[in-house]
Amino acid sequence: MAVPSITSVTPSSGPTGGSLLVEIGGAGFRLPDPPGAMGPTLAPTAPVRVLVAGRRARDVRVYAGDRLTCIVPAGDAGPADVVVQNLDTAGTPLPGEEATAPHAFTYVLHPLTPEADLTRIVRTLLQELKRQVLENVVLTVQTDFDAETGDELHLAQVARMPALVLVGPELSEDRFFSLNQLPEQVTSPDRFAQRRVPYTVDLGFTLVGVSDHTTELLNLMAASQLFFHRNKFLDMPRDPANAEAGSVRYEMDFTPDGDLKVTSQPNESNVRSFSGKFVVRGFDLEDLAGLVGGDVVERGVAIDEVVLQPSQQTAPRVPVGRNPDP
Repeated sequence: MAVPSITSVTPSSGPTGGSLLVEIGGAGFRLPDPPGAMGPTLAPTAPVRVLVAGRRARDVRVYAGDRLTCIVPAGDAGPADVVVQNLDTAGTPLPGEEATAPHAFTYVLHPLTPEADLTRIVRTLLQELKRQVLENVVLTVQTDFDAETGDELHLAQVARMPALVLVGPELSEDRFFSLNQLPEQVTSPDRFAQRRVPYTVDLGFTLVGVSDHTTELLNLMAASQLFFHRNKFLDMPRDPANAEAGSVRYEMDFTPDGDLKVTSQPNESNVRSFSGKFVVRGFDLEDLAGLVGGDVVERGVAIDEVVLQPSQQTAPRVPVGRNPDP
């Protein structure tokens, strides 16, 4: 009888929504039975069951007697016990082959206050508009205070003029800039983690300029147009806490038919406005900040060498790529 034990759970905390890949270290984990010498190869039944807060984890994979991974289920916020049970070939727990690690995993309600990358890129865009065009830049997601109006003259409510109002962002999927393979990240000298491919989107914005002076409005419109002419890309620090990590660059341009144009109607009021639509392309929309490791889909161990088995042919005397004569 192999009595399992649990020595580590990595990561030891995660969101209450679950779906987090964790690695459990210990000893005595039952290994899957080797495949038969003949017949079809079937997917092996997991020889171990993992329970987190009494709920069964899914996709349990035993890599060695001292290491396994699983996807934790959803749970209530707070500490939770982790249980590992060895199973027989029928999937029934083996008597005495069970280990419990009290409070080894902690469920955390996903925080909304830490600054995510989406917040940082919008803030970077605002800072550049303030630096290069106009100090009075306002961000708003919904600024339509007049349901009867059909133009953009009444969309923005600003404290002083002239002003630029940034409306958005609107997110749309971008498959052109998306990745096609799982990115890998080194976690220690002999271990790595594969991360989930991020969801790549375009960020769409509407830029509205308002002024009560026609000359001032036209100059603001020209300065805004020059901003996008001179800034084909938007640069943002990759990691604000690590200056050596460098920066990441996003393509930025007007949308089709989105160039700046005057939108106010003559003689309606003394306020004039212009608007246009632009897009920031190829932004990777990852998990919210505050929880580390939520995008990991596999944890692995580096190997020193790869042993290639000799190729086998159905007809050894026939060169590869040629069919035997009938």
